Amino acid sequence: MKNLLSKIKAFFSKFKYELVVFLVFVLVRLPSLGHDNFNTDVWRWKARSYDFGNGVFLRQFANTLQKYHPGVTLMWVSGIGAKINNAYSVARGISLSADNNINIIFQLDFIQKFLIVCTIGIALSFIFYVLRNVFGLKYAIVSIFLLSFEPFYLALTRVIHLEGLVSTFMLASVVWLYYYFLNDRNYKRLIISGLFAGFSVLTKTSAIFLIPFCGLSTALFFLKGKQDERVNNEKKIKNVLVSIFRVFFIWFGVLLVTFFVFWPAMWVEPLKVFQTLYEGIASVGVEGDHIQYYFGRLVEDPGPSFYFVVLGFRSSIYLLVGFVGSLIIRKKLPVNLRRFMDYLLIFVFFYFIQLTLPSKKLDRYILPELVVMSLISSMFFVWLFEKLNFKKVMVMVFMMPAILTALYLHPEYMSYYNPMFGGIKIGVKTLEPKWLIGTSNIIRYFKGLSERDNLQSSFNTSFEELVYVHHGRDLEPLLTVAFREKYYTQIWPFFREFGAWPVIESLTPFAERTKYFVYPVWDDTASTENRFTLRYVDTIKLRGAPLYNVYFNETLVNER
Repeated sequence: MKNLLSKIKAFFSKFKYELVVFLVFVLVRLPSLGHDNFNTDVWRWKARSYDFGNGVFLRQFANTLQKYHPGVTLMWVSGIGAKINNAYSVARGISLSADNNINIIFQLDFIQKFLIVCTIGIALSFIFYVLRNVFGLKYAIVSIFLLSFEPFYLALTRVIHLEGLVSTFMLASVVWLYYYFLNDRNYKRLIISGLFAGFSVLTKTSAIFLIPFCGLSTALFFLKGKQDERVNNEKKIKNVLVSIFRVFFIWFGVLLVTFFVFWPAMWVEPLKVFQTLYEGIASVGVEGDHIQYYFGRLVEDPGPSFYFVVLGFRSSIYLLVGFVGSLIIRKKLPVNLRRFMDYLLIFVFFYFIQLTLPSKKLDRYILPELVVMSLISSMFFVWLFEKLNFKKVMVMVFMMPAILTALYLHPEYMSYYNPMFGGIKIGVKTLEPKWLIGTSNIIRYFKGLSERDNLQSSFNTSFEELVYVHHGRDLEPLLTVAFREKYYTQIWPFFREFGAWPVIESLTPFAERTKYFVYPVWDDTASTENRFTLRYVDTIKLRGAPLYNVYFNETLVNER
Protein backbone atom coordinates (compact mmCIF):
# COMPACT_ATOMS: atom_id res chain seq x y z
CA MET A 1 0.00 0.00 0.00
CA LYS A 2 2.79 2.41 0.91
CA ASN A 3 4.57 1.54 -2.31
CA LEU A 4 1.43 2.32 -4.31
CA LEU A 5 0.95 5.63 -2.51
CA SER A 6 4.55 6.59 -3.15
CA LYS A 7 4.11 5.82 -6.87
CA ILE A 8 0.97 7.94 -7.01
CA LYS A 9 2.74 10.76 -5.21
CA ALA A 10 5.68 10.52 -7.61
CA PHE A 11 3.30 10.59 -10.59
CA PHE A 12 1.52 13.73 -9.35
CA SER A 13 4.85 15.35 -8.58
CA LYS A 14 6.24 14.61 -12.06
CA PHE A 15 3.14 15.64 -13.98
CA LYS A 16 1.68 18.31 -11.69
CA TYR A 17 1.76 21.01 -14.37
CA GLU A 18 0.08 18.73 -16.90
CA LEU A 19 -2.65 17.91 -14.39
CA VAL A 20 -3.23 21.61 -13.79
CA VAL A 21 -3.49 22.20 -17.55
CA PHE A 22 -6.05 19.42 -17.82
CA LEU A 23 -8.13 20.71 -14.91
CA VAL A 24 -8.09 24.33 -16.08
CA PHE A 25 -9.01 23.30 -19.63
CA VAL A 26 -11.99 21.28 -18.39
CA LEU A 27 -13.16 23.84 -15.81
CA VAL A 28 -13.12 26.67 -18.37
CA ARG A 29 -15.50 24.64 -20.54
CA LEU A 30 -17.86 23.46 -17.80
CA PRO A 31 -20.18 26.50 -17.47
CA SER A 32 -23.42 25.85 -19.40
CA LEU A 33 -21.91 22.71 -20.97
CA GLY A 34 -24.76 20.54 -22.23
CA HIS A 35 -27.20 23.42 -22.11
CA ASP A 36 -25.60 25.80 -24.59
CA ASN A 37 -26.13 24.62 -28.17
CA PHE A 38 -26.80 21.78 -30.57
CA ASN A 39 -25.02 21.84 -33.92
CA THR A 40 -26.56 20.77 -37.24
CA ASP A 41 -24.95 17.32 -37.18
CA VAL A 42 -25.33 16.52 -33.49
CA TRP A 43 -28.36 14.24 -33.82
CA ARG A 44 -26.64 12.27 -36.57
CA TRP A 45 -23.55 11.81 -34.45
CA LYS A 46 -25.64 10.80 -31.45
CA ALA A 47 -27.42 8.19 -33.60
CA ARG A 48 -24.13 7.01 -35.10
CA SER A 49 -22.58 6.75 -31.64
CA TYR A 50 -25.54 4.68 -30.43
CA ASP A 51 -25.26 2.33 -33.42
CA PHE A 52 -21.48 2.21 -33.03
CA GLY A 53 -21.84 1.25 -29.36
CA ASN A 54 -24.34 -1.47 -30.20
CA GLY A 55 -21.96 -2.75 -32.85
CA VAL A 56 -19.19 -3.02 -30.26
CA PHE A 57 -21.19 -4.46 -27.36
CA LEU A 58 -23.29 -6.82 -29.50
CA ARG A 59 -20.18 -7.86 -31.47
CA GLN A 60 -21.71 -6.73 -34.74
CA PHE A 61 -18.42 -5.08 -35.64
CA ALA A 62 -19.38 -4.23 -39.24
CA ASN A 63 -21.91 -1.76 -37.79
CA THR A 64 -19.07 0.39 -36.42
CA LEU A 65 -18.58 1.63 -39.98
CA GLN A 66 -21.01 4.54 -39.83
CA LYS A 67 -19.59 7.32 -41.97
CA TYR A 68 -16.74 8.12 -44.33
CA HIS A 69 -15.42 10.84 -41.99
CA PRO A 70 -14.99 8.33 -40.10
CA GLY A 71 -15.58 9.88 -36.61
CA VAL A 72 -14.48 6.75 -34.73
CA THR A 73 -12.95 8.54 -31.73
CA LEU A 74 -16.03 10.75 -31.42
CA MET A 75 -18.30 7.70 -31.54
CA TRP A 76 -16.22 5.89 -28.91
CA VAL A 77 -16.43 8.83 -26.52
CA SER A 78 -20.07 9.69 -27.25
CA GLY A 79 -21.06 6.01 -27.18
CA ILE A 80 -19.50 5.58 -23.75
CA GLY A 81 -21.31 8.76 -22.70
CA ALA A 82 -24.63 7.28 -23.84
CA LYS A 83 -23.98 4.11 -21.79
CA ILE A 84 -23.15 6.20 -18.70
CA ASN A 85 -26.28 8.30 -19.23
CA ASN A 86 -28.47 5.20 -19.53
CA ALA A 87 -27.03 3.56 -16.41
CA TYR A 88 -27.30 6.80 -14.41
CA SER A 89 -30.90 7.40 -15.53
CA VAL A 90 -32.01 3.83 -14.79
CA ALA A 91 -30.40 4.01 -11.34
CA ARG A 92 -32.37 7.18 -10.59
CA GLY A 93 -35.57 5.93 -12.16
CA ILE A 94 -35.54 8.59 -14.88
CA SER A 95 -37.25 7.89 -18.19
CA LEU A 96 -34.92 7.76 -21.19
CA SER A 97 -37.64 9.14 -23.47
CA ALA A 98 -37.53 12.85 -24.29
CA ASP A 99 -41.32 12.78 -24.65
CA ASN A 100 -41.58 11.97 -20.94
CA ASN A 101 -38.69 14.13 -19.75
CA ILE A 102 -37.02 16.69 -22.04
CA ASN A 103 -34.25 17.13 -19.47
CA ILE A 104 -32.85 13.75 -20.51
CA ILE A 105 -31.71 15.41 -23.76
CA PHE A 106 -29.63 17.96 -21.88
CA GLN A 107 -28.34 15.38 -19.40
CA LEU A 108 -27.07 13.16 -22.21
CA ASP A 109 -25.60 16.14 -24.02
CA PHE A 110 -23.67 17.21 -20.92
CA ILE A 111 -22.23 13.75 -20.27
CA GLN A 112 -21.13 13.29 -23.88
CA LYS A 113 -19.65 16.77 -24.15
CA PHE A 114 -17.90 16.42 -20.80
CA LEU A 115 -16.16 13.25 -21.97
CA ILE A 116 -15.15 14.96 -25.22
CA VAL A 117 -13.72 17.91 -23.29
CA CYS A 118 -11.80 15.52 -21.00
CA THR A 119 -10.40 13.63 -23.99
CA ILE A 120 -9.19 16.84 -25.62
CA GLY A 121 -7.83 18.03 -22.27
CA ILE A 122 -5.70 14.88 -21.94
CA ALA A 123 -4.28 15.36 -25.44
CA LEU A 124 -3.54 19.00 -24.65
CA SER A 125 -1.67 17.92 -21.51
CA PHE A 126 0.55 15.72 -23.68
CA ILE A 127 1.32 18.75 -25.84
CA PHE A 128 2.09 20.86 -22.78
CA TYR A 129 4.48 18.19 -21.50
CA VAL A 130 6.63 18.46 -24.63
CA LEU A 131 6.58 22.25 -24.71
CA ARG A 132 7.54 22.45 -21.05
CA ASN A 133 10.44 20.01 -21.38
CA VAL A 134 11.82 21.46 -24.61
CA PHE A 135 11.18 25.20 -24.38
CA GLY A 136 10.59 25.81 -20.70
CA LEU A 137 7.63 26.56 -18.49
CA LYS A 138 7.14 30.16 -19.68
CA TYR A 139 6.56 29.30 -23.32
CA ALA A 140 4.48 26.23 -22.40
CA ILE A 141 2.13 28.25 -20.18
CA VAL A 142 1.71 31.16 -22.59
CA SER A 143 1.17 28.96 -25.65
CA ILE A 144 -1.31 26.56 -24.04
CA PHE A 145 -3.15 29.42 -22.36
CA LEU A 146 -3.59 31.31 -25.62
CA LEU A 147 -4.61 28.14 -27.43
CA SER A 148 -7.15 27.17 -24.75
CA PHE A 149 -8.77 30.61 -24.89
CA GLU A 150 -8.63 31.00 -28.68
CA PRO A 151 -12.37 31.69 -29.29
CA PHE A 152 -12.89 29.40 -32.28
CA TYR A 153 -10.98 26.58 -30.58
CA LEU A 154 -12.91 27.20 -27.35
CA ALA A 155 -16.18 26.92 -29.28
CA LEU A 156 -15.29 23.76 -31.20
CA THR A 157 -13.83 21.87 -28.23
CA ARG A 158 -17.14 21.88 -26.36
CA VAL A 159 -19.43 20.46 -29.03
CA ILE A 160 -20.24 16.97 -30.29
CA HIS A 161 -18.33 17.22 -33.50
CA LEU A 162 -15.00 16.29 -35.09
CA GLU A 163 -12.94 19.47 -35.40
CA GLY A 164 -11.94 19.94 -31.76
CA LEU A 165 -10.79 16.33 -31.45
CA VAL A 166 -8.97 16.05 -34.77
CA SER A 167 -7.20 19.41 -34.38
CA THR A 168 -5.84 18.57 -30.94
CA PHE A 169 -4.82 15.03 -31.93
CA MET A 170 -3.03 16.36 -35.00
CA LEU A 171 -1.22 19.00 -32.98
CA ALA A 172 -0.16 16.39 -30.42
CA SER A 173 1.20 14.16 -33.20
CA VAL A 174 3.13 17.04 -34.78
CA VAL A 175 4.61 18.20 -31.46
CA TRP A 176 5.65 14.69 -30.37
CA LEU A 177 7.24 14.03 -33.76
CA TYR A 178 9.38 17.11 -33.28
CA TYR A 179 10.17 15.93 -29.76
CA TYR A 180 11.45 12.70 -31.31
CA PHE A 181 13.69 14.61 -33.75
CA LEU A 182 15.46 16.16 -30.76
CA ASN A 183 16.51 12.67 -29.67
CA ASP A 184 16.12 10.18 -32.50
CA ARG A 185 17.03 7.27 -30.25
CA ASN A 186 13.98 7.76 -28.06
CA TYR A 187 11.44 5.75 -30.04
CA LYS A 188 8.81 6.16 -27.31
CA ARG A 189 8.28 9.71 -28.56
CA LEU A 190 7.89 8.50 -32.13
CA ILE A 191 5.36 5.90 -31.01
CA ILE A 192 3.29 8.51 -29.14
CA SER A 193 3.31 10.71 -32.25
CA GLY A 194 2.13 7.78 -34.37
CA LEU A 195 -0.55 6.95 -31.80
CA PHE A 196 -1.99 10.48 -31.95
CA ALA A 197 -1.75 10.38 -35.74
CA GLY A 198 -3.82 7.20 -35.67
CA PHE A 199 -6.44 8.85 -33.47
CA SER A 200 -6.44 11.83 -35.86
CA VAL A 201 -7.16 9.71 -38.94
CA LEU A 202 -9.75 7.72 -36.98
CA THR A 203 -11.47 11.03 -36.28
CA LYS A 204 -11.39 12.62 -39.74
CA THR A 205 -9.88 11.62 -43.07
CA SER A 206 -8.42 15.10 -43.61
CA ALA A 207 -5.81 14.11 -41.01
CA ILE A 208 -4.24 11.84 -43.66
CA PHE A 209 -2.27 15.03 -44.32
CA LEU A 210 -0.07 13.94 -41.40
CA ILE A 211 1.33 11.05 -43.45
CA PRO A 212 3.07 13.14 -46.15
CA PHE A 213 3.91 15.75 -43.51
CA CYS A 214 5.69 13.12 -41.41
CA GLY A 215 7.53 11.84 -44.48
CA LEU A 216 8.62 15.32 -45.54
CA SER A 217 9.64 16.36 -42.01
CA THR A 218 11.62 13.17 -41.48
CA ALA A 219 13.38 13.57 -44.82
CA LEU A 220 14.28 17.20 -44.08
CA PHE A 221 15.53 16.27 -40.62
CA PHE A 222 17.91 13.56 -41.77
CA LEU A 223 18.98 15.22 -45.01
CA LYS A 224 19.85 18.40 -43.18
CA GLY A 225 21.70 16.25 -40.68
CA LYS A 226 22.02 18.95 -38.04
CA GLN A 227 20.84 16.80 -35.20
CA ASP A 228 22.39 13.46 -36.15
CA GLU A 229 26.17 13.47 -35.87
CA ARG A 230 26.46 10.00 -37.38
CA VAL A 231 24.92 11.26 -40.63
CA ASN A 232 27.21 14.30 -40.64
CA ASN A 233 30.28 12.11 -40.20
CA GLU A 234 29.34 9.37 -42.64
CA LYS A 235 27.78 11.58 -45.29
CA LYS A 236 26.41 8.52 -47.03
CA ILE A 237 23.12 9.01 -48.78
CA LYS A 238 22.33 5.32 -48.37
CA ASN A 239 22.41 5.57 -44.57
CA VAL A 240 20.33 8.71 -44.71
CA LEU A 241 17.64 7.00 -46.77
CA VAL A 242 17.66 3.97 -44.48
CA SER A 243 17.16 6.27 -41.47
CA ILE A 244 14.33 8.13 -43.19
CA PHE A 245 12.46 4.95 -44.14
CA ARG A 246 13.03 3.36 -40.73
CA VAL A 247 11.58 6.31 -38.83
CA PHE A 248 8.70 6.80 -41.25
CA PHE A 249 7.65 3.16 -41.27
CA ILE A 250 7.79 2.87 -37.47
CA TRP A 251 5.59 5.97 -37.19
CA PHE A 252 3.28 4.82 -39.98
CA GLY A 253 3.14 1.32 -38.51
CA VAL A 254 1.93 2.70 -35.17
CA LEU A 255 -0.69 4.73 -37.04
CA LEU A 256 -1.95 1.61 -38.85
CA VAL A 257 -2.03 -0.49 -35.67
CA THR A 258 -3.97 2.24 -33.86
CA PHE A 259 -6.34 2.56 -36.82
CA PHE A 260 -6.94 -1.21 -36.81
CA VAL A 261 -7.21 -1.78 -33.06
CA PHE A 262 -9.66 1.04 -32.30
CA TRP A 263 -11.99 0.48 -35.25
CA PRO A 264 -13.79 -2.87 -34.94
CA ALA A 265 -15.07 -2.66 -38.54
CA MET A 266 -11.45 -3.13 -39.61
CA TRP A 267 -11.46 -6.53 -37.90
CA VAL A 268 -14.17 -7.92 -40.17
CA GLU A 269 -14.50 -5.78 -43.32
CA PRO A 270 -11.27 -3.82 -43.92
CA LEU A 271 -11.78 -3.56 -47.70
CA LYS A 272 -15.24 -2.04 -47.25
CA VAL A 273 -13.81 0.44 -44.74
CA PHE A 274 -11.14 1.68 -47.14
CA GLN A 275 -13.60 1.77 -50.03
CA THR A 276 -15.99 3.90 -47.98
CA LEU A 277 -13.22 6.26 -46.89
CA TYR A 278 -11.98 6.65 -50.47
CA GLU A 279 -15.45 7.34 -51.83
CA GLY A 280 -16.02 9.91 -49.10
CA ILE A 281 -12.76 11.70 -49.87
CA ALA A 282 -13.27 11.65 -53.65
CA SER A 283 -16.98 12.40 -53.94
CA VAL A 284 -17.57 14.64 -50.93
CA GLY A 285 -14.25 15.95 -49.65
CA VAL A 286 -12.73 16.92 -53.01
CA GLU A 287 -15.46 17.03 -55.63
CA GLY A 288 -18.41 17.91 -53.42
CA ASP A 289 -19.58 21.41 -52.61
CA HIS A 290 -21.41 23.11 -49.79
CA ILE A 291 -23.66 26.01 -50.81
CA GLN A 292 -23.30 28.96 -48.45
CA TYR A 293 -23.51 32.73 -48.21
CA TYR A 294 -20.15 34.37 -48.86
CA PHE A 295 -20.03 38.18 -48.97
CA GLY A 296 -23.82 38.17 -49.25
CA ARG A 297 -24.00 35.82 -52.24
CA LEU A 298 -24.91 32.14 -52.43
CA VAL A 299 -21.89 30.23 -53.76
CA GLU A 300 -20.95 26.59 -54.21
CA ASP A 301 -17.19 27.17 -54.04
CA PRO A 302 -16.11 30.44 -52.35
CA GLY A 303 -12.74 30.18 -54.07
CA PRO A 304 -9.10 30.49 -52.97
CA SER A 305 -9.71 33.64 -50.93
CA PHE A 306 -12.09 31.86 -48.54
CA TYR A 307 -9.67 30.64 -45.89
CA PHE A 308 -7.82 33.96 -45.83
CA VAL A 309 -11.15 35.58 -44.97
CA VAL A 310 -11.90 32.84 -42.42
CA LEU A 311 -8.46 33.34 -40.88
CA GLY A 312 -9.16 37.04 -40.48
CA PHE A 313 -12.65 36.73 -38.98
CA ARG A 314 -12.28 33.55 -36.90
CA SER A 315 -8.84 34.20 -35.40
CA SER A 316 -8.28 36.22 -32.24
CA ILE A 317 -6.28 39.43 -32.20
CA TYR A 318 -3.69 37.54 -30.15
CA LEU A 319 -3.22 34.95 -32.88
CA LEU A 320 -2.96 37.35 -35.81
CA VAL A 321 -0.71 39.90 -34.09
CA GLY A 322 1.44 37.18 -32.54
CA PHE A 323 1.82 35.25 -35.79
CA VAL A 324 2.88 38.29 -37.81
CA GLY A 325 5.09 39.45 -34.93
CA SER A 326 6.80 36.05 -34.73
CA LEU A 327 7.63 36.13 -38.43
CA ILE A 328 9.11 39.62 -38.05
CA ILE A 329 11.31 38.79 -35.05
CA ARG A 330 12.12 35.22 -36.17
CA LYS A 331 15.88 35.83 -36.38
CA LYS A 332 15.88 37.25 -32.85
CA LEU A 333 14.38 34.13 -31.33
CA PRO A 334 16.52 31.49 -29.58
CA VAL A 335 17.74 28.80 -31.96
CA ASN A 336 15.48 26.09 -30.49
CA LEU A 337 12.34 28.19 -30.92
CA ARG A 338 13.39 29.28 -34.39
CA ARG A 339 13.81 25.68 -35.53
CA PHE A 340 10.46 24.75 -34.02
CA MET A 341 8.83 27.68 -35.82
CA ASP A 342 10.29 26.60 -39.17
CA TYR A 343 8.99 23.09 -38.55
CA LEU A 344 5.49 24.37 -37.75
CA LEU A 345 5.51 26.72 -40.75
CA ILE A 346 5.91 23.70 -43.03
CA PHE A 347 2.65 22.38 -41.59
CA VAL A 348 0.93 25.77 -41.92
CA PHE A 349 1.96 26.24 -45.55
CA PHE A 350 1.03 22.81 -46.87
CA TYR A 351 -2.12 22.38 -44.79
CA PHE A 352 -3.41 25.69 -46.12
CA ILE A 353 -2.95 24.36 -49.64
CA GLN A 354 -4.86 21.19 -48.71
CA LEU A 355 -7.71 23.32 -47.36
CA THR A 356 -7.91 25.52 -50.44
CA LEU A 357 -7.89 22.90 -53.21
CA PRO A 358 -11.26 21.14 -52.56
CA SER A 359 -14.46 22.89 -53.62
CA LYS A 360 -16.15 22.04 -50.31
CA LYS A 361 -15.09 24.71 -47.86
CA LEU A 362 -16.37 25.45 -44.34
CA ASP A 363 -14.93 27.84 -41.78
CA ARG A 364 -14.47 25.18 -39.09
CA TYR A 365 -12.15 23.16 -41.35
CA ILE A 366 -9.41 25.71 -40.63
CA LEU A 367 -9.10 24.75 -36.96
CA PRO A 368 -6.05 22.43 -37.34
CA GLU A 369 -4.31 25.34 -39.07
CA LEU A 370 -5.23 27.76 -36.29
CA VAL A 371 -3.95 25.58 -33.44
CA VAL A 372 -0.53 25.25 -35.10
CA MET A 373 -0.41 28.97 -35.85
CA SER A 374 -1.27 29.63 -32.21
CA LEU A 375 1.95 27.92 -31.07
CA ILE A 376 3.90 30.14 -33.47
CA SER A 377 2.14 33.33 -32.36
CA SER A 378 2.98 32.57 -28.71
CA MET A 379 6.69 32.84 -29.54
CA PHE A 380 6.30 36.55 -30.20
CA PHE A 381 4.66 37.24 -26.85
CA VAL A 382 7.21 35.15 -24.94
CA TRP A 383 10.02 37.03 -26.71
CA LEU A 384 8.31 40.32 -25.82
CA PHE A 385 7.93 39.30 -22.17
CA GLU A 386 11.60 38.35 -22.02
CA LYS A 387 12.52 41.79 -23.31
CA LEU A 388 10.36 43.30 -20.54
CA ASN A 389 11.82 41.00 -17.85
CA PHE A 390 8.77 38.72 -17.78
CA LYS A 391 7.04 40.33 -14.80
CA LYS A 392 4.15 38.27 -13.45
CA VAL A 393 1.83 41.26 -13.13
CA MET A 394 2.42 42.17 -16.76
CA VAL A 395 1.68 38.62 -17.89
CA MET A 396 -1.57 38.59 -15.89
CA VAL A 397 -2.62 41.89 -17.48
CA PHE A 398 -1.78 40.40 -20.88
CA MET A 399 -3.96 37.36 -20.21
CA MET A 400 -6.99 39.26 -18.92
CA PRO A 401 -8.43 40.28 -22.34
CA ALA A 402 -8.50 36.62 -23.41
CA ILE A 403 -10.34 35.64 -20.24
CA LEU A 404 -12.73 38.59 -20.47
CA THR A 405 -13.45 37.76 -24.11
CA ALA A 406 -14.44 34.23 -23.12
CA LEU A 407 -16.72 35.59 -20.39
CA TYR A 408 -18.19 38.13 -22.81
CA LEU A 409 -18.94 35.50 -25.45
CA HIS A 410 -20.36 32.90 -23.04
CA PRO A 411 -22.21 30.78 -24.01
CA GLU A 412 -22.29 31.95 -27.65
CA TYR A 413 -18.67 31.12 -28.48
CA MET A 414 -19.49 30.27 -32.11
CA SER A 415 -20.65 33.85 -32.60
CA TYR A 416 -17.08 35.19 -32.38
CA TYR A 417 -15.87 37.32 -35.29
CA ASN A 418 -12.62 39.24 -34.99
CA PRO A 419 -13.37 42.88 -34.00
CA MET A 420 -10.39 44.00 -36.12
CA PHE A 421 -12.53 43.29 -39.19
CA GLY A 422 -15.87 44.58 -37.92
CA GLY A 423 -16.87 41.85 -35.49
CA ILE A 424 -20.20 40.06 -35.61
CA LYS A 425 -22.07 42.83 -37.49
CA ILE A 426 -19.83 42.51 -40.53
CA GLY A 427 -18.91 38.88 -39.95
CA VAL A 428 -22.37 37.33 -40.41
CA LYS A 429 -22.78 39.20 -43.70
CA THR A 430 -19.41 37.96 -44.91
CA LEU A 431 -19.22 34.40 -43.58
CA GLU A 432 -22.59 32.77 -43.05
CA PRO A 433 -22.80 31.09 -39.62
CA LYS A 434 -23.25 27.44 -40.53
CA TRP A 435 -24.43 26.64 -37.01
CA LEU A 436 -27.14 28.52 -35.16
CA ILE A 437 -25.75 31.38 -33.09
CA GLY A 438 -27.62 33.48 -30.56
CA THR A 439 -29.64 30.54 -29.22
CA SER A 440 -29.78 32.03 -25.74
CA ASN A 441 -31.06 35.37 -27.10
CA ILE A 442 -33.73 33.66 -29.20
CA ILE A 443 -35.01 31.69 -26.22
CA ARG A 444 -34.89 34.74 -23.96
CA TYR A 445 -36.87 36.75 -26.51
CA PHE A 446 -39.65 34.19 -26.91
CA LYS A 447 -39.86 33.46 -23.20
CA GLY A 448 -40.43 37.15 -22.65
CA LEU A 449 -43.01 37.24 -25.43
CA SER A 450 -44.78 34.21 -23.96
CA GLU A 451 -44.97 35.84 -20.54
CA ARG A 452 -46.13 39.16 -22.02
CA ASP A 453 -48.99 37.53 -23.97
CA ASN A 454 -49.80 35.11 -21.14
CA LEU A 455 -49.35 32.09 -23.39
CA GLN A 456 -49.69 28.59 -21.96
CA SER A 457 -47.15 25.77 -21.76
CA SER A 458 -47.81 22.49 -23.54
CA PHE A 459 -46.19 19.23 -22.41
CA ASN A 460 -48.68 16.36 -22.42
CA THR A 461 -49.50 16.01 -26.10
CA SER A 462 -47.85 16.10 -29.52
CA PHE A 463 -47.93 18.83 -32.12
CA GLU A 464 -49.42 16.38 -34.63
CA GLU A 465 -52.31 15.72 -32.28
CA LEU A 466 -52.90 19.42 -31.79
CA VAL A 467 -53.03 20.01 -35.55
CA TYR A 468 -54.80 16.92 -36.87
CA VAL A 469 -56.98 15.73 -33.97
CA HIS A 470 -57.95 19.09 -32.52
CA HIS A 471 -57.74 20.88 -35.90
CA GLY A 472 -55.52 23.59 -34.43
CA ARG A 473 -58.17 24.87 -32.00
CA ASP A 474 -56.00 24.24 -28.95
CA LEU A 475 -52.96 25.94 -30.51
CA GLU A 476 -54.29 29.47 -30.02
CA PRO A 477 -53.12 29.91 -26.39
CA LEU A 478 -49.74 28.23 -27.11
CA LEU A 479 -46.45 29.67 -28.36
CA THR A 480 -45.56 28.29 -31.79
CA VAL A 481 -42.44 29.42 -33.69
CA ALA A 482 -41.27 28.29 -37.14
CA PHE A 483 -37.64 27.96 -38.20
CA ARG A 484 -35.76 26.73 -41.22
CA GLU A 485 -35.19 23.00 -40.84
CA LYS A 486 -31.43 23.31 -40.18
CA TYR A 487 -32.14 25.79 -37.37
CA TYR A 488 -35.08 23.83 -36.00
CA THR A 489 -32.85 20.79 -35.40
CA GLN A 490 -30.55 22.93 -33.27
CA ILE A 491 -33.11 24.77 -31.15
CA TRP A 492 -36.14 22.55 -30.57
CA PRO A 493 -35.07 21.15 -27.13
CA PHE A 494 -34.80 24.67 -25.70
CA PHE A 495 -38.37 25.50 -26.76
CA ARG A 496 -39.79 22.23 -25.50
CA GLU A 497 -38.09 22.85 -22.17
CA PHE A 498 -40.53 25.70 -21.38
CA GLY A 499 -43.53 24.18 -23.16
CA ALA A 500 -43.38 26.07 -26.47
CA TRP A 501 -43.62 24.43 -29.90
CA PRO A 502 -40.90 24.95 -32.51
CA VAL A 503 -41.96 24.06 -36.05
CA ILE A 504 -40.18 23.37 -39.33
CA GLU A 505 -41.06 26.24 -41.63
CA SER A 506 -41.26 24.12 -44.78
CA LEU A 507 -43.92 21.74 -43.35
CA THR A 508 -47.02 23.55 -44.63
CA PRO A 509 -49.73 21.82 -42.51
CA PHE A 510 -47.82 22.78 -39.37
CA ALA A 511 -46.57 26.16 -40.59
CA GLU A 512 -50.12 27.30 -41.40
CA ARG A 513 -51.03 26.95 -37.72
CA THR A 514 -47.82 28.65 -36.45
CA LYS A 515 -47.87 32.13 -34.90
CA TYR A 516 -44.30 33.35 -35.36
CA PHE A 517 -41.61 32.85 -38.01
CA VAL A 518 -37.88 33.47 -37.60
CA TYR A 519 -35.51 34.19 -40.51
CA PRO A 520 -31.78 35.02 -40.39
CA VAL A 521 -31.01 38.54 -41.58
CA TRP A 522 -28.46 37.24 -44.12
CA ASP A 523 -31.13 35.03 -45.77
CA ASP A 524 -34.53 36.55 -45.01
CA THR A 525 -37.05 35.10 -47.50
CA ALA A 526 -40.19 36.23 -45.67
CA SER A 527 -41.10 38.53 -48.57
CA THR A 528 -41.38 35.53 -50.91
CA GLU A 529 -43.77 33.63 -48.64
CA ASN A 530 -47.03 32.96 -50.55
CA ARG A 531 -48.74 30.41 -48.32
CA PHE A 532 -49.84 33.01 -45.78
CA THR A 533 -49.26 36.64 -44.88
CA LEU A 534 -46.35 37.52 -42.59
CA ARG A 535 -46.02 40.81 -40.72
CA TYR A 536 -42.65 41.99 -39.40
CA VAL A 537 -42.60 42.20 -35.59
CA ASP A 538 -39.08 42.60 -34.30
CA THR A 539 -35.38 41.77 -34.76
CA ILE A 540 -33.42 39.59 -32.34
CA LYS A 541 -29.92 40.89 -31.74
CA LEU A 542 -26.75 39.51 -30.24
CA ARG A 543 -24.26 42.00 -28.78
CA GLY A 544 -25.99 44.76 -30.75
CA ALA A 545 -25.82 42.93 -34.08
CA PRO A 546 -29.13 42.10 -35.85
CA LEU A 547 -29.35 38.34 -36.38
CA TYR A 548 -32.96 37.20 -36.82
CA ASN A 549 -36.11 38.91 -38.03
CA VAL A 550 -39.35 37.84 -36.33
CA TYR A 551 -42.66 37.78 -38.23
CA PHE A 552 -46.25 37.17 -37.16
CA ASN A 553 -48.63 34.97 -39.17
CA GLU A 554 -51.50 37.38 -40.00
CA THR A 555 -53.54 34.58 -41.56
CA LEU A 556 -54.31 33.23 -38.09
CA VAL A 557 -55.90 36.58 -37.16
CA ASN A 558 -58.00 36.62 -40.30
CA GLU A 559 -59.26 33.09 -39.61
CA ARG A 560 -60.54 34.15 -36.20
